Amino acid sequence: MTAVRPICLQLAALGGQGGGVLAGWLDEAAHLAGYPAQATSIPGVAQRTGATTYYFELFPEKDSAARPVFSLFPDVGDVDLMAALEPLEAVRALDQGFITDRTIVITTPHRLYAMSEKAIAGDGAIDAGDLLAGLSAAAKELIVLDADALGLGGGRSNAAMLGAIAATDILPLQADDYRRAIAKLGIAVDSNLSGFEAGLSALTASPPEATPAIDYAPPPARFERDLENVAHDLRPLLGHALARLVDYQDSAYAELYLRRLRAIVDLDAPDGTDLGAILAKRLAAWMSYEDVIRVAQLKIRPGRQTRIRGELGLADDAPFRLTDYLKPGIEEVAALMPPALARTLLARSSGKGGGRPMRIQTSSPWGFAAFKILALLKPWRRHSWGYACEQAAIERWLDAVRTTATLDRQLACRVADLAVWARGYGDVRGRGLKRLDAFFADWQQRLLNDTAGLTTEIEVAIADARDNPDAR
Repeated sequence: MTAVRPICLQLAALGGQGGGVLAGWLDEAAHLAGYPAQATSIPGVAQRTGATTYYFELFPEKDSAARPVFSLFPDVGDVDLMAALEPLEAVRALDQGFITDRTIVITTPHRLYAMSEKAIAGDGAIDAGDLLAGLSAAAKELIVLDADALGLGGGRSNAAMLGAIAATDILPLQADDYRRAIAKLGIAVDSNLSGFEAGLSALTASPPEATPAIDYAPPPARFERDLENVAHDLRPLLGHALARLVDYQDSAYAELYLRRLRAIVDLDAPDGTDLGAILAKRLAAWMSYEDVIRVAQLKIRPGRQTRIRGELGLADDAPFRLTDYLKPGIEEVAALMPPALARTLLARSSGKGGGRPMRIQTSSPWGFAAFKILALLKPWRRHSWGYACEQAAIERWLDAVRTTATLDRQLACRVADLAVWARGYGDVRGRGLKRLDAFFADWQQRLLNDTAGLTTEIEVAIADARDNPDAR
């Protein structure tokens, strides 16, 4: 029987996930097996976390009477297999009409959030379970490949995806063809071969029954007894928050977090509203605001460079240079100073914005040392201008939540959500804190005299923070 059309595969990834390498493996495996094939890249943003798309066609006859002519891009209704290293990228293909009831979809349950999700104040993430459910309903078959469960780092996810593609038998290639392609291209061969074998043998032919659970950090041992009587549904969240705050500052700071919560909600009893959970999450996020000290701490986090190597698919001995870009402004510098000195600096620099761009090579000894010195300033944070401003703003917000909770706990939940305005850094954070400060002026009087009007203002403010770029 003579074939009349090629087998069409669309590949989607984010910059750094190795989508181009995956396309190269497929193209090389086809040619090693003697099949006409073509792999092309579709213009995108091939930088770290930017969306990238590749297209691959294979004509399933080795000795065709006529030389096949391949397309440079997919057509609606013609894609036989969609492989996406991020489920939202598969959903984008679905939205464009490329995924139909003839398409096998292979993707992962794990998210790397898009900028549009990160830009939303609070939690703008799209649930992975919802994405997978939509793909399952539209596609011929959905295969969910959990590279993390296979013990694979981010740098081998594309190799596991190659194994999953091989396991579908959609292409007339043998497993050894793929193995030879990995070896011939010569990119982290041993590591990628192990990833290929894992993907070849470990497919899930249906989406998970439930959204993957949030990976909460365990509470520090110092606080285990404090959580023994806490309501069961709050325990994981509080444990995670306490671990984060101990890492951010120290145990005393985490104890302050618990005292603040207990002054408003009864953590030991089930809450008929969501106030406890909302307040616990918002307060932990605000108390661990990102200043220069925190940024430095995160830049030298143990394992960060190893993780980035893995995401890029680099061997341990491959040349590697990690450069971090920073642009600290006057506000960030003043935030580290004693209050009196900070006020003087800000007064003298009034109207002067911007900041000095800095590129620090974190993978070098001097770059790592520079961040290490900044991170060691953590004990000083309590004496800084930035800390004083943040704690005063937190107390104003908590006082408004506490006052509201005595009258209307559901409304208090929305007041707790106003903390979405305490986000970002520099001018963005400054504008948010000023808006909150103005919002909480004469709070008790406004709450008693015009509850309906205040409720409307709260909803508008939360909607502005999430959806209105002009309000940011």
